Amino acid sequence: MKANIYYFSGTGNSLAVARDLAKCLDEAVLIPIPLVMHQMEITDNAQIVGIVFPVYFSDMPRYVREFVKKLRFSATPYIFGIASCGNGPGHSLFTLRSLLEKKGTTLAAGFLMVMPENYIAPFDLIEPASVQQQKNKDAKEKIPALAAAISRRQVSVPEGTGSLVWRILIGIFSVYTTSVIRIPNQIHATDACNRCGVCGRICPTNNITVTEKAVTWDGRCTQCYACVHWCPRGAIEIGSYTAGKPRYHHPDIVLKDMILR
Repeated sequence: MKANIYYFSGTGNSLAVARDLAKCLDEAVLIPIPLVMHQMEITDNAQIVGIVFPVYFSDMPRYVREFVKKLRFSATPYIFGIASCGNGPGHSLFTLRSLLEKKGTTLAAGFLMVMPENYIAPFDLIEPASVQQQKNKDAKEKIPALAAAISRRQVSVPEGTGSLVWRILIGIFSVYTTSVIRIPNQIHATDACNRCGVCGRICPTNNITVTEKAVTWDGRCTQCYACVHWCPRGAIEIGSYTAGKPRYHHPDIVLKDMILR
C-alpha cells in the first residue's frame, strides 16, 4: 500500500524520523516539502499520507502550513502527522488537523517525537551531547511502534495541547522574536565565510544569495536555522546570540541529505 511521507527539516531531526519510518512501511516514498512548494497545487494519490515537521513556537512552521493549504487528495487517504520537538508538540498537531478539516478531510492520528533541541537564538536551548544521544536513541526505538500504528491505520486524538491560553502566550513570543528583535534580520556571515554556497543550497525558502563578494538574506526566512547549523565553517551567526555556541544536526544525517538545489 503506497505511502507518501512529506517532510520539512532544518537540522535533520524530522528527516531522520521520516527516513527511519519509511524503512518500516511498504512502498513508502520520501518527499521533501521544499521540492514541491513551487507548485500552485500539490495533488497526492497515495493511500497513506504522512506529514513530518519540526515544532516552531509550539506550532507548525508557517512554511508547512502553506504546504498543507496547497495539498489536494485524489482519494481518501489515511493521513498522519508527526511533530518533532524538544519537549512537547504544543498546538502543532491540532493546527494540522484544523487545516485538513478545512479541506474536507481529517487527521487520523498525530504523533509526538521528542528530539534534541536545536533552537539557538535568542535563547540557547542546545542540550549536552549525552542528552542529544539519549533522545535520538529513544526516538529511533519508537519508530517500529509508530510504523505498526500507521500500518493498521490507527485513529487517535493528536498529541499535544489545544489550550487557547498557551497559544496566545507562544504567539506573543513568536511576534517578539520575529517582529520586535527581528531575529531573521540578524542572521549574517562572518569573515570566516569562504562563499562555499552551502547555505544558499540548503535554505528551504531560497532566501539566501551567495556571490563572490557577499552572502545576503532576503525576507523569506522561516527560522529553520539550517544555514546556521550546517555551515561547514561555522561562519553564520545570529546577531551576537550564537557566537561561540555549539551547533547541532542529527548524527544520522549528512550534508548531502539536506542539499535542496
